[in-house]
Amino acid sequence: MQTNPVTNTPSKKKPYRDIIDPINDSLIYQIQSGDHSAFPVLLDRCQILINRAIVRRYIKGYDRDDLYQEACLVLVESSQKYEFNKGMTFNQYICLCMDNHFNRLIRWNNALKRQSIRDALSLDGMIEESGLQLSESFSSPGPEDWPIIEETVENYLVYLSPFEREVCVLCYKGHTYDSIAEELKCSRKKVVNAKHRCTEKFRKLFL
Repeated sequence: MQTNPVTNTPSKKKPYRDIIDPINDSLIYQIQSGDHSAFPVLLDRCQILINRAIVRRYIKGYDRDDLYQEACLVLVESSQKYEFNKGMTFNQYICLCMDNHFNRLIRWNNALKRQSIRDALSLDGMIEESGLQLSESFSSPGPEDWPIIEETVENYLVYLSPFEREVCVLCYKGHTYDSIAEELKCSRKKVVNAKHRCTEKFRKLFL
């Protein structure tokens, strides 16, 4: 154990390594300035941090890919919320955020045992919790709206994994969780988790 050279007492080990990375800082600045194309580069540079965060994690119903995508979700949010003047490097910040997220996820997963998973992840429930309502008089988008819609969709898809994109498209087409699981040859739980991440990513990016 390292000791403080002044007091000769054991020094406390920092929970997260203080690694300054100018390239990551530059990528964060680009993302916060609206350049979504910088995110895949940031994701690639954060692979070591992500793998360290999930290697010893176990959450019932989540396989390694689910945990990886949850960590990517944290990276999406952290890249938007990170503040350069708070005295913490981005590497420290993302590690702290991933730890907090997985702890919340464990509590959330335990809570699902006491209620229906379908109810917990339904779109109507999430809209109601957010205090939003769907208007019956909603009109179809006009020609002038499509450029904005297409840009929004393109920016959104950058943040989804290939599996999440498939789930997102099939949900949009009206497929049930069970039919999606059958088509993609995976468990229903895996589909539910992916749908939840898709919704969360959209909320964090655009709401």
